[in-house]
Amino acid sequence: MAMRLVAGFPDNYTVEGTVTAGTAIAAGDVLVINGNVLARASSAATIHTVFGVAAETITTADSKIKVTPFCQGQLWEVDTASNTDATELYESMVLTDHDTVNNTDSDVTGDTGVFFCLGLIGATGDKKLLGEFTRLQSTST
Repeated sequence: MAMRLVAGFPDNYTVEGTVTAGTAIAAGDVLVINGNVLARASSAATIHTVFGVAAETITTADSKIKVTPFCQGQLWEVDTASNTDATELYESMVLTDHDTVNNTDSDVTGDTGVFFCLGLIGATGDKKLLGEFTRLQSTST
């Protein structure tokens, strides 16, 4: 499932952006700004570069993608790398990759802390959190 918008701007609100050539992207993948195009996020994503979540699946032949941009007031259900527990509440976390949040039970205070946990979803083995993405919406530090 990767990332799923559960509250805030409706998931049918999308913008279209240009993507890195030759990259297949699945709906639910987190995207970052890479120069003047969008690309799948990695663990190096920062509050300056995260942009939104892919609203559609595209193949390597596509050059455009529909994206749900991160906006204030949105709540996202995310997949996590490890089982979840209450110690993760109110912590900022990095991404493991484009479709997983790295919930290592340590609060990330730097600019790679792009996801803020507000709640747990389901059992610990479900590996899902509820929270918001932090986007500074600026490329300067």
